[in-house]
Amino acid sequence: MMSPVKFGDFTIFSAEFVKSAVSLKGLPNERLPQVAFLGRSNVGKSSLLNALTGQKNLVKTSSTPGKTREINFFRINKAFFLVDLPGVGFAKVSNAKRDEMSDFIRDYVEKCKDLRGLVYLVDIRHGGTPIDIETVESIRATGCPVLVIASKRDKVNQSELAKNLKLIQERLSLPVKPLCVSSFKKNGLEPLWQEILDAINGKELVDKTDGTIHE
Repeated sequence: MMSPVKFGDFTIFSAEFVKSAVSLKGLPNERLPQVAFLGRSNVGKSSLLNALTGQKNLVKTSSTPGKTREINFFRINKAFFLVDLPGVGFAKVSNAKRDEMSDFIRDYVEKCKDLRGLVYLVDIRHGGTPIDIETVESIRATGCPVLVIASKRDKVNQSELAKNLKLIQERLSLPVKPLCVSSFKKNGLEPLWQEILDAINGKELVDKTDGTIHE
């Protein structure tokens, strides 16, 4: 049994891997709210999910980008799911496999009735790539709420941070600068949890943070 982990007013009492799915038929039978995480391969999704749950190895990380090929479901407090989607845009995956994963992600986003929103990670060092822009636009076109956040805060200095947050805001057409997080230094986790909980509780998951850097 895990020790409770507290983020502001929210406490995690349990975080457990439930299952992996390779098609919509494999989704959990439990009708619990879901918030999913997506981003380019090696953007830090697994590390962020571990940091958000206060666990070191709940989500398996790999030195090989693109290894995650399934949708993985993690049940939090037996009340809702955090969902790890396959990374997008990894060159070493065959075109056929990449298309298959893209179709699966699209089907999940469009058809999963329990999905409350999607958190899209952008590597702060790159300021939003064409793949990021294309993917976020595709998600928006489905009508699914999407929250863009900047990952790997610890990898840039202060001047690079300010410049690249502005680039992400402009390139991905965000109303405000994105929330910036660091799984390594645990920056930004509490405000991100607040966004997730708002979505779980029926509020729309949208870019409404102000770009404040939470050290």
